[in-house]
Amino acid sequence: MTTPVLLFLVALLLDRSAGQIIDIGGVWEIRCPQGCTCEIQKFSYLPLHQWTDTYRDKDQDPSFDDHDGFNDANDDDHPMAHELLKIATCVIVEDPKELLDRLPSDIQILTLLESGNGEVDIPLRATTFQRFTDLISLDIQGIDYSDPSVKEANNQTRREKGGIRLSPDTMFPLGLTLLYLNLERVKLTSLDMPNKNKANLVIKPVNAYKSETVEDDRVPASNASQPKGHRLIFLSQQNSGESEDKEILPYDLYKQELEGYRDNVELFAALGALTHLRVYDCALTDLSWHMFDGLNSLLYLSLERNSLKFIPEFCFYGTPNLRSLSLAGNELLTLKSVDLAGLLVLEHLDLRQNNLTFLSELSFPPFPALLTADFTDNPLDSVFPSTFEIMNTTVKLYLGGEASRLKLQKDSLLGLRQAEILHLYNLEIPVLERYILHGMPALTHLRMRGNVTSIDFDAFVDLTNLLDLDLSRCHVRRISMDAFYGLERVRRIDLSDNDLESVPPGLFTVQQQRELREILLTRNKLTSLPLDFFRNLRSPSKQTQVQNLRLDGNPWDCTCTMTNWNPHLVNRNKETAPRCSTPKRLQNWGVFYALRKGGLQCGNLKKRYLRKSLKTRNYEEDNNIS
Repeated sequence: MTTPVLLFLVALLLDRSAGQIIDIGGVWEIRCPQGCTCEIQKFSYLPLHQWTDTYRDKDQDPSFDDHDGFNDANDDDHPMAHELLKIATCVIVEDPKELLDRLPSDIQILTLLESGNGEVDIPLRATTFQRFTDLISLDIQGIDYSDPSVKEANNQTRREKGGIRLSPDTMFPLGLTLLYLNLERVKLTSLDMPNKNKANLVIKPVNAYKSETVEDDRVPASNASQPKGHRLIFLSQQNSGESEDKEILPYDLYKQELEGYRDNVELFAALGALTHLRVYDCALTDLSWHMFDGLNSLLYLSLERNSLKFIPEFCFYGTPNLRSLSLAGNELLTLKSVDLAGLLVLEHLDLRQNNLTFLSELSFPPFPALLTADFTDNPLDSVFPSTFEIMNTTVKLYLGGEASRLKLQKDSLLGLRQAEILHLYNLEIPVLERYILHGMPALTHLRMRGNVTSIDFDAFVDLTNLLDLDLSRCHVRRISMDAFYGLERVRRIDLSDNDLESVPPGLFTVQQQRELREILLTRNKLTSLPLDFFRNLRSPSKQTQVQNLRLDGNPWDCTCTMTNWNPHLVNRNKETAPRCSTPKRLQNWGVFYALRKGGLQCGNLKKRYLRKSLKTRNYEEDNNIS
């Protein structure tokens, strides 16, 4: 009897609510129109985190904590982390206005997914969203033509003919509330500017000044007061003669003068509250500083996969609080210091997968807060001296790609005084010498890949805080016995997958590498080890601190000198046990199996050693022949 009464009361409330949404159980979800799904979810569970998860380091060592704290959206400390939000997801195949008019007006998260054959033009205008005064997140996704399920010969023609299209005024009604905007594979109308004349910019420092009156009522009130910092002053374009005096205009008057110029680039102009903006694969081939001007609240900007070939001067000066910028997957050919000027609080810069061939001291403006910079998968072949001196707060740096050999010069990395993680890919360094890596006293993790044929003495002597040294897959053939001198704190050295035929005596010693715990020599061309190799890994108290020594994948020549090998140090389970290559009669035998079973016939020498070293272990379980 209780359930029918409750349903009757709910129906009565819905009838009298005159379109208002009443949250009783699943009632709000039930009122969703056909073609959409509506639900209530916690903010921390929302799919928007898939693209607002702003920076994940590629190949990041799990032992290195992401301490910059930028991924606030997934943090319990986020002010909205535990809020319940009203979410709607709609599939659209034509003009969605009629469908969206039937949605509850108080939705807070809206996702629009294009469906159909892609030939229908789907315009989105200001009137499309003007009802949604509580909207904080908008996600618009066009058809993904890279999906195998939609691949056809005429997909490119369909994409040019139809699809979701945003008018310049589409976002104006959302300016006061919208925090997250994701655009994927949509058309941004009329972004080809009719007037290509550059603005004349004068940058003046500002301490504190009264906010100017902005007559444009589309700019949110929250943007009326400007923060301390720098201010752009614009010179009128009416006086085009170089010798003539130029009239200095306030910003609001300059906007009116360039009315024709700005008509087509105001798509984001009203979004003063916006914190996260992603424009992905939207054929955005041309940028203008007007596009982002006034986005004072913007923290995260991603313009990935848009075929951008260059960045206009001062393009992002209107986003003074930007903390993360991604231009990955474009076609950028070069960088100039004025291109990224004004990003004084930027923490993460992602320039992966572009066409950058060199970096120099003229490539970057000051980045006083930069923590991470990623230049991987560019055809970089040159990094000129002092390139990164202006990026002296950078903690993580990634360089190099498969398309070109990366050549480092003396002082190429100078200035990275706070760098802790450095990854260098596809290096071309015949001899790694000290001057290549000096100037990075805080470095803790170094990874190198490519062709580093020889490692000279004292190559790492300036890296006194290094904890993890990864030189695997570097084609190393020769290494000096003093190469690791100075690495007193190093815990892991990886020399696997190289071309080493021998290990010099004294290369690894606890007197130098006092914290060493792991040595990887897997898959080289080693046939033997120095006689004092294992003795050097013992401290004066005769304790061994190395916990993992990998020797597998080498063509070991099994002789009686191997009685000096310490089985307690070597990783020797069935998959990783070092095995004999010669002599032929012992081929593929485990080294310690051959010692223990008498395959080497080392007589009393072998017996004395085995009695002392192997008496407490059952090696038949740990190291069998198969």
